Amino acid sequence: MDFLFERAAVFAVLAVIVSVIRYGLYFHSIFKRQTRPHFFSWFNWGLIISIGAYAQFQLGGDLSSYMLLFVGITCWIIAVLALFYGEKHITRSDWGAFLSALALIPVWLATKDPVITLLLIIVIDMLTFYPTIRKTYVDPSSEPPVSYFWAGLRYFFILLCVPSFSLSVLFYPFFLMVTEWGFMAFIFWRRKKLRLALIATGKAPVVEKMP
Repeated sequence: MDFLFERAAVFAVLAVIVSVIRYGLYFHSIFKRQTRPHFFSWFNWGLIISIGAYAQFQLGGDLSSYMLLFVGITCWIIAVLALFYGEKHITRSDWGAFLSALALIPVWLATKDPVITLLLIIVIDMLTFYPTIRKTYVDPSSEPPVSYFWAGLRYFFILLCVPSFSLSVLFYPFFLMVTEWGFMAFIFWRRKKLRLALIATGKAPVVEKMP
């Protein structure tokens, strides 16, 4: 038991350190007007990660649940900053994804079937991510990829905070880790595509728009 607690404590400290680095860099880029967070995404992330932290605690996640709570609170802070420094171009599809995610959250909380719960959280997170993905597709310079590397690393350490490994406890932080690193890869891909278009045309590429 002592070994399990010591392991969890070590990785909890590492998760906190990485989180401080991640959010420190992200806040810095926001205030320098290099990053434009999307309010819809960060508001819903704050909501679902806070709920996820509570669920993790109920499942015996212990220190990992407190790490998720810290992340949730930080998401709320970024959501507030997004009102002043964030993305101003809000599309109908952004509204649709935002409201759909909100509507599914009570269904997710009321569902008892673990498989359906799993599918719902995936759908909710993807809907939550959509506004950020859409505006980053249009302008990949509006999000710093290195920040999402640190975010994924943080969830990796949160995984290792779990005192006893089980699919029900591990799935949520694992899903978040994969999502963060996947988005980082998406930013690099989109930047590379626009850079190649610039080289090919010898001028600024025409930016494609998502609906």
